[in-house]
Amino acid sequence: MRGWLLDIYPDYQTNTMVYWVRTRRGAERVVDRSFLPKIYAHSSPDKMDDLEGALPVLDAVKSVKREMKRTWLGEKEREVLAITVRDYDKVEDVAHTIDNRGKYKDYSLFNVDLRFSQRYFVEKDLFPMGLLEFRPKPRMLDDPYEIDYEQPPLTSAVLSIRTEAVKGVPRFEDRLLSAKVDEDIIDGPEEDIVRGIEGELRRRDPDVIYTDDGDAFSIPYLFKKARQLRLPPLSLGREEDDQRTDRRGKSYFTYGQIKYKPPSYKLKGRIHIDRSSSFMFMESGLNGLIDLSRISSVPVQELSRLSPGSAISAMEVNQALRDGCVVMWKKNLPEKFKTAEELVIADRGGFIYEPVVGIHDRVLEVDFTSLYPNIMVRFNISPETVMCSCCPEPSRRVPVIGYRICDRQLGLIPRVLKPVVERRTKLKRLAKAGGENAQVYKERVSILKWLLVTCFGYTGYKNARFGRIECHEAINAYGREIMLQASEIAESHGFEILHGIIDSLWLKGNGDPEAFCEHVSGHIGIPLEPEGIYDWIVFLPGRTYGIGVLNRYYGKFEDGKLKLRGIELRKNDTTGLVRDMQNDMLAHFSKASDSQQFIGLIPSSLDIVDGYVEDVRSGTVPLSKLLMTKRVSQGLENYQQFNDSVAALMQLDGEGFEVNPGEAVRFLICDCKSKDPKRRVKVAPFMTGDEEYDAEAYVDLLLRGAEGLLLPFGYDLRHFSALFGSKSPRN
Repeated sequence: MRGWLLDIYPDYQTNTMVYWVRTRRGAERVVDRSFLPKIYAHSSPDKMDDLEGALPVLDAVKSVKREMKRTWLGEKEREVLAITVRDYDKVEDVAHTIDNRGKYKDYSLFNVDLRFSQRYFVEKDLFPMGLLEFRPKPRMLDDPYEIDYEQPPLTSAVLSIRTEAVKGVPRFEDRLLSAKVDEDIIDGPEEDIVRGIEGELRRRDPDVIYTDDGDAFSIPYLFKKARQLRLPPLSLGREEDDQRTDRRGKSYFTYGQIKYKPPSYKLKGRIHIDRSSSFMFMESGLNGLIDLSRISSVPVQELSRLSPGSAISAMEVNQALRDGCVVMWKKNLPEKFKTAEELVIADRGGFIYEPVVGIHDRVLEVDFTSLYPNIMVRFNISPETVMCSCCPEPSRRVPVIGYRICDRQLGLIPRVLKPVVERRTKLKRLAKAGGENAQVYKERVSILKWLLVTCFGYTGYKNARFGRIECHEAINAYGREIMLQASEIAESHGFEILHGIIDSLWLKGNGDPEAFCEHVSGHIGIPLEPEGIYDWIVFLPGRTYGIGVLNRYYGKFEDGKLKLRGIELRKNDTTGLVRDMQNDMLAHFSKASDSQQFIGLIPSSLDIVDGYVEDVRSGTVPLSKLLMTKRVSQGLENYQQFNDSVAALMQLDGEGFEVNPGEAVRFLICDCKSKDPKRRVKVAPFMTGDEEYDAEAYVDLLLRGAEGLLLPFGYDLRHFSALFGSKSPRN
């Protein structure tokens, strides 16, 4: 048999690994009874002797033997106990027994919390979505890093359901009204609908099932509904799925925001992708997921529910395991002691040139290609190479902070990142070249971009498998030095620096862009590429102090394309009304070919603002254009001040709906001064369509949106309020 490895999971009842292979004729189920997981323990010789004698009495343990493994990156191999666990669901129980019971508590434990799929793929030298052959034993027929590999012939279906939703928001208690599989509608009594869904999926036999809000609602709702109707367990996958519906989502903090991850409802033998909650699918589509699944050895269905950081972490673990290094459980790697002076020098971020506020003509933007990943690769930054013990006088030290970099070994992180960086570079070239596969290449480039963006942050994340703060500090130090060198070279080429941030520079002058980029790339060894030349670009100030904001600007390239950062149009919580107004204003300004023409268009741009203000005050704006979207940062009981978002949460809470931190609420502002939550806003699902909105509250939002574009030209909110007679309802 030959086919593509589609899905894999452990069967805890039979202690076997089950995987599905997509052949050209359909999907085949394969069972491997030969695989048993191992965990590892290390301690002093006498304690290891004691443990080796005690463990075999545990029913879950099949065998204990001694092996030579590295217990941390860069270390020499040492003797450890390899503990083979016969019961799949007892792996962590065995680890806790060793960790918690009296004389065993001093052991270091390894490979305890690895995914079963990860263990299996590394041991068997397999990877998902690769072409697989089964004679005489399973082996891959292609390489995970191939550029033009044969795609699996996947089929797909979109599943959606419609419930009664008496209170506007679907609830588990609602009656099921109908379902759709692609465009085929299934209706009738609830029992017929549930059976119809199962029958239609069995008939079509799709490899991929797409849902919207499937993890948070649709799939658990159908499982509950089948139980309520006393039907046999519902199988949406190719065999009986886990029917538990008491799983909880998780709120977490990342990059300055609270996010919410719904519970996971994976299907056996099929790939379930919730399009509304999968960040990686939204960014890259199925092509990107397949590509990253191949190189990370994380099955597509699982990968769609992970962050890019989790994927890069999996790749690092895979490489460590292949290198004979076991992975620490309950990692506790303390930061090296630093004096206050050393902290001040080392604990700094990336390079910054404060932007010159205002509008500028003929500005060149240049960017380093994957600067931080390239730094890690070029300068050998990895937990075991920074401040290594084997090189007291190395040939290379980190700029300014002076950390030693190992000369003798190439670190784990550079070895993992180098093929990814090279792959993204090749794919970008192919995508730019066009052709029938251009869109596929773009999706692959997109997912690798996010992978490389997060790999830097994970070097300083305390819970990352191979995180170490000194790596994070070293990367920043190299980044600052590289940008300073690039700035000096820019000035030698006749450019003036208008702005710089992390890996990008905005330059004004008559220098040759190509000659400058070639000079920097050759000198530093990391490609510097021109993003483009702007006819004009506006760097925006902060509203409070008037100082340039690092990532707030908009401008028009020579080819007419606009680049926008940090303005309301780019924000998820901006209303459709303000978004439309800014779009119209920017389309108006795009007629300008230089700053003089731009400034000449400002008075007529105010007519656009005036038109939107008049529409709002006339009461003719569609309510859909006025809906606010706000992400909840904490539970309702933790808010101290009453505002629009809290009023919306109180409405939802009053009807029995819970909103988790990280989820978003949508509402209409009805009376922004009211202290009554039901009068102040109307939550979108509860709207009937005849609501009246607070016109002046939306005028205020329009004027703030106009200010967001024109503040450098003297048009602040006070000026706009005087022009348009705003009553500033929130002041």
